[in-house]
Amino acid sequence: MLKHLLFLGSAFVVATAPLAVYGAECVYRCGSDEIQFVPGQAVRLQVVNHTGGRVNLERVLDFEPYGMWPDQMITIDAQIGIGDLSVVFWEAAQRPIEVKLHRPEADILQIELLPSSAVNDGAVHIVNDGRVMIY
Repeated sequence: MLKHLLFLGSAFVVATAPLAVYGAECVYRCGSDEIQFVPGQAVRLQVVNHTGGRVNLERVLDFEPYGMWPDQMITIDAQIGIGDLSVVFWEAAQRPIEVKLHRPEADILQIELLPSSAVNDGAVHIVNDGRVMIY
């Protein structure tokens, strides 16, 4: 019975290891399931407006909405695991926005806001355990 339990434990470790390694390697146009930070890690969020229009940006429970002009970048310093971190955005003219995530360095998450004809992303959320989600 003990041999069986040891095998299951090692199989679990092997099954989860590729996901962590894969997430750490994604650098450009990452899916939300391809990026994960470590709780306690300091992270710099770089929000870049490439929509061609004015975008309102708000870090939930932290600061009031801020207007971003086209091609403007806003930098937000944060720490993972100290409450959930949500950045909400909307285009002033109510046009849809698509988000692309980039991780140029281990401690940087770049959130690129792009015009869209169909997708309408409205938020990027980093959960306490370090997972990144696009809504």
